[in-house]
Amino acid sequence: MKILFASFSILPNTGAAGFVSESLANNFSRDELVVVGEQIMGLGRIKRDSNLPRYYYIPSNFSWRGRAKRFFAPFRWAIFPITLLWMWWILKREKCDYVLGTYPDNYYLYASYLIAKWNGIPFSSYFHNTYLENRKGGIHRWFAKKVQTAIFEYSDYIFVMSEGMQGFYEKAYPEIDKFVPLIHTFEFWPKAENPVDVTAVKDKYDFLLIGNFNNSNIEATARLVDALKQEPRINIKMFTHVPKALLRMRGIDADAIDYRGFVKQEDFYKELMDNDVCVLTHGFTGGYSQEEYETIFPTRTINFLISGLPIFAHSPSFSFLSQYLKKYDCAEVVDVADPAVVLERARYLLDHPERRLELAENARKAAERFYGPNVAAFLRNKLENA
Repeated sequence: MKILFASFSILPNTGAAGFVSESLANNFSRDELVVVGEQIMGLGRIKRDSNLPRYYYIPSNFSWRGRAKRFFAPFRWAIFPITLLWMWWILKREKCDYVLGTYPDNYYLYASYLIAKWNGIPFSSYFHNTYLENRKGGIHRWFAKKVQTAIFEYSDYIFVMSEGMQGFYEKAYPEIDKFVPLIHTFEFWPKAENPVDVTAVKDKYDFLLIGNFNNSNIEATARLVDALKQEPRINIKMFTHVPKALLRMRGIDADAIDYRGFVKQEDFYKELMDNDVCVLTHGFTGGYSQEEYETIFPTRTINFLISGLPIFAHSPSFSFLSQYLKKYDCAEVVDVADPAVVLERARYLLDHPERRLELAENARKAAERFYGPNVAAFLRNKLENA
């Protein structure tokens, strides 16, 4: 079996989906899998080791470095037939006999489904987020319903990002019995040159936020920043490709954060592990559907779990993320939208070094199930027996 793995976001494209796809794909050999993704103007391409799967970039995005891409959506769909031809050529050239298409991008998900169906070869889908549930109405919901229904029907398996998503889909679509969790992965256990002593008593502690701060977490992030800036022992550090001006427009007190911009992949863990506490924020409300807030499992969670640092999370009690973190006791979780409680629990973490150590140790244990070779073996076995 050779798999055509379609994911719109592949490195160096920014965003969580690219890291998820790369971590999973790189646990397969070149003879087992080939990756198709989107070329974004201004970002270039990555040269990878010859023993890794071959990556193909399709220039289907007209935005510059991915910014304001929604304004270019009509042009992107206008060349959809060309993208299909390109993907068909790759399928034939690489002699693939299975297709795996990912969402959160309906363009590449739909293209991969059509390529599989037209060639009469098996197909599975992989949903990082909910699709139809995040389309409120109009033509976008009509199209989402049409596409999702067809893909659900044709898929051997409908892989989802977490057990929380699986539970939601099984309730929403009780007639479908092929939802399977395919969790985030990581490729290696990072090692710090000078590991941080998480029990050290310091005058200043670096609390690190990373990621894309948008509707998935922006209101929780703004509340957390407003709370933590009141504690003089905390330096709120942020790694993100979102410009500081845009963070301010989204409600973040940008003057209260130690803004570091986007960190290159090769420097990521070096920079990540040079902090004291990792901070996860998960939206309580916002522009997404309630179902999305219940099921989101942020990609950066895995980075934090394997970092060797304690995790501080501000996440609603109804979310799968909060339930997971509490189950494994791998983060100090504040699940109420109250800045006073956020500040109180952060100070508790500062004042109790033994708790920081406990959280860091529990996080490493919880991360073992996300180890790439284990997840890839699970996927390989599923598809071979489809």
